[in-house]
Amino acid sequence: YTTRAAMKAILSFAGCWSLTGPGEVSGPLGGSVSVQCQYNERSQNYMKYWCRGEEWLSCSIAVQTTSAEAEVTRGRVSIQDNRIQGMFTVTMESLALGDQDVYWCGIEMVGFDKMFAVNVSVFPGKSFKCVTCCASHPAL
Repeated sequence: YTTRAAMKAILSFAGCWSLTGPGEVSGPLGGSVSVQCQYNERSQNYMKYWCRGEEWLSCSIAVQTTSAEAEVTRGRVSIQDNRIQGMFTVTMESLALGDQDVYWCGIEMVGFDKMFAVNVSVFPGKSFKCVTCCASHPAL
């Protein structure tokens, strides 16, 4: 049995796993966000994934790579691995308020997967109204 404190200690040690990314990203309602997850060369040949849920042990995989360099799309989410740059990119399209959550950049490994938490927030986009001003028209 592992306590929550012990799991957080393991996660705080995650820097040695050499998987990094932004701690937080945000995008407009209806827009998109892209997250770049950097990894070291020892992780090149492993499957990468994007996982949703606050609890890293039980998060739900939204999308995962199937082979090197090929972009994979599942619904509104896509992932693409760039092994030369040591980075995979996840893009979430058509953002909805319900997309706000904790997500994880993940690399499937033997034993514990390498994981890095990313908080995704969605903000209301600006609404633009097209207004015709009557003052510019001469009075009839």
